[in-house]
Amino acid sequence: MNDQGDLITMTLPADVRYISVARLVTAGIAARAGLSIDATEDTKVAISEAATNVTEHAYKNSDGGRQPIKLTFTVRDGQLTIAVEDEGCGFDPKHLPDMSEKEFTEDTGLGLYLIKELMEDVTIQSAPGSGTKITMTKRTAG
Repeated sequence: MNDQGDLITMTLPADVRYISVARLVTAGIAARAGLSIDATEDTKVAISEAATNVTEHAYKNSDGGRQPIKLTFTVRDGQLTIAVEDEGCGFDPKHLPDMSEKEFTEDTGLGLYLIKELMEDVTIQSAPGSGTKITMTKRTAG
């Protein structure tokens, strides 16, 4: 491992049938990063939620083609950082409900709330028309 950490990238179609692939890869990389079983399970749920958001929201106005989900995993001593990125329609993050207040609607389900609850650090970068990138970090217990 170098000072920057180990970097693993993959691209999957934005199709619910490939979320299980993202979960399997995440489990393997989490084990390499030294995450506990519970932390690995949390991370698998978080990546599932992020990928599901891409399949349900990012390309909702496209012609239905299988657009990409880019996953970037960075393994550093004591932590795993995952970025889930799409090239979809994007949105203004300022219009997200306050997840601390659990303001859920039909359009804003539990996904982002779960991600923020399960991971230590979560950032969302997006703008209308420019895609979305969710970056999340899980640390080892030690």
